[in-house]
Order: sequence, then C-alpha cells, then structure tokens
Amino acid sequence: MKNPEVTVLMSVYNGEKYLREAIDSILNQTFTDFEFLIVNDGSTDRTVEILRSYDDPRIKIVDNEKNIGLTKSLNIGLMIARGEYIARMDADDVSAPERLEKEVEFLETHRDYAVVGSFAKILNEDSEVISFMDRPIEDAQIREFFRRDNCIAHGSAMIRMRCLLDVDFYDESIARAQDYDLWLRLSEKYKLANIPEYLYMWRKHNENIEAKYIKEQKISVVLAMVKNNIVDVEQATRLFINLLVEKTDVLRGIPITIVFFFISITTFGRIGPSKLYSFLAKILLSKKIDKILRDFQTRRTSFEDAKLSLKDIVDGSLI
Repeated sequence: MKNPEVTVLMSVYNGEKYLREAIDSILNQTFTDFEFLIVNDGSTDRTVEILRSYDDPRIKIVDNEKNIGLTKSLNIGLMIARGEYIARMDADDVSAPERLEKEVEFLETHRDYAVVGSFAKILNEDSEVISFMDRPIEDAQIREFFRRDNCIAHGSAMIRMRCLLDVDFYDESIARAQDYDLWLRLSEKYKLANIPEYLYMWRKHNENIEAKYIKEQKISVVLAMVKNNIVDVEQATRLFINLLVEKTDVLRGIPITIVFFFISITTFGRIGPSKLYSFLAKILLSKKIDKILRDFQTRRTSFEDAKLSLKDIVDGSLI
C-alpha cells in the first residue's frame, strides 16, 4: 500500500469539548493524501467515544494505557507515522481548509527547509476570533526571534520526516516547550519558515497547556535556551530574574525588617517599586538560579529537576 504524503499527528487527553471541531477541520482539508494519527493519551472523558464515532479510513487511533504526556505521545506517533511530512495538530484547535495544501507546497518547493508554520488566529471558548498572531516569516528573522522565545506555533507546523529522524524526534526529558527545543535543534542543520497566512486557529481557554502550565512553559523556554546554547548561564539568569519581577508577590517570605527598610527607601522616592522588586530579586535569588542553571548546563541535574527547582523559586517557596 502506498504511503500517504502527510501524517497529521494529534495527541489528545480529555479533549471532548473541542475534539470534534479539531478532527473535522482536518478531514475537510483541500489536500487529501494524508493519514490522521491520533494518540489517545489515557483519556477518561468522552474522548474515546468521539474518536470511535468516525468511520474514515484515514483516521488511525493509538490508545495509551495511561496518561504519559504530550512529548512521549508524539514520539509514539512519530515511530509509526508513514508520511513524508508530519503535520502537527492540537485537539482543541482548528486548521483552515487549505492549511495542508499550502504547507506541502512550501516544503516541496523549499527542499532546504525542515519546518514551516503559519500565522494564527486566536479563538475564544466559543470559537470566536479574538486576536491575531503574526510571527517572523523568514529563516533569519526566526533565528533572531529564537534568542528571546518561540515563534513557530506548534500546532501549525509541518515538519519534514527525514529531518525529524536526523535529530531523534522530541526530547522526552522535556514536558513543556518541547516544540521550542525541537525547533532549536532542527535550526542547527536546516531552515525554518512561517507562511504569512492565517492557516491555523489556536484556542485560548483555561484548560489548554499554555494556560494551565504558564509558569512551567516560561521556565522550560529558558532551560531550552541553555540546553541549545542560545544563551549562557549569566544571560539565562537575567532572563529568569525578569520573569520573577513580573510577579507582584516576589517579596513573599523575605524577613519583614528587610521589606520595611526597602519600603522606606521607596517612600522617600529614591527608587520605584518595580526597581525595588528587581533589586531584591537580584540580591536574593541570582546565586540560587545561577547554581541551578550551571548544574543543568553541566548535566549534573536533569531538565525536569532543574525546571522543578526553578518553579519552586517562582512559587516563592525558596525565597
């Protein structure tokens, strides 16, 4: 049997609310030479019932015995995928009808590119467009943006399978920002792009990964930068301090006499509150953060352990 040109890869865990809309958006693509590989990651809601309700030969379902997380589930899918191109899709989002067609066309005509994503519309829980997400288009622009953050929406991406094989798929030690880490590793060997069209609709709601795990997501981005030598430890420490001073409760746990001392300085107008937070964070936390990052850089601690240690700092338990 001839292999499909594209494997659409989705992992779903308890995604009953938006799953049917996501699946239908793929089945109604203008491009039709694909298999739709859906990994059910131990769902306990109506996800399985919804998946089994489809009678489309392009849909192939893999059931995990228990919930193992997005990264490992995606790798399970990649190991059995038959497509030349892998199109990611999230279970709460929507793909425009021409998405696959345009992404395949791009990769067919740009053989030195490993990944192509697109601009995205942001949906609310009622599938109404509430904003737009534009991103850098060209490889050089994307590389520059990568020095600060991710700029290829994971669910919008189509990836060349031979390039994924070249970098050993997703890094299973990374539970959050696994896409950013993958883009960084692919960018060492290949080019990446975004199509300047709104081919993907990303849903903003309280149950998606970005909303539920925003702290871990931000921490993981910084760790991925260190892992892939985008920034050194000193730069990463500064990035992390910047994340901390966004918090209004950064002073929690600091001895009250120190707080009153610095409040008195602020009261007399010598420094403002934002500078106060930044100053205290630098004094009290830089050494702890620096040590965690250096232990991670030298592989004395794992990605997950480093992430949890940094999350403790964000949560205030180590201040």
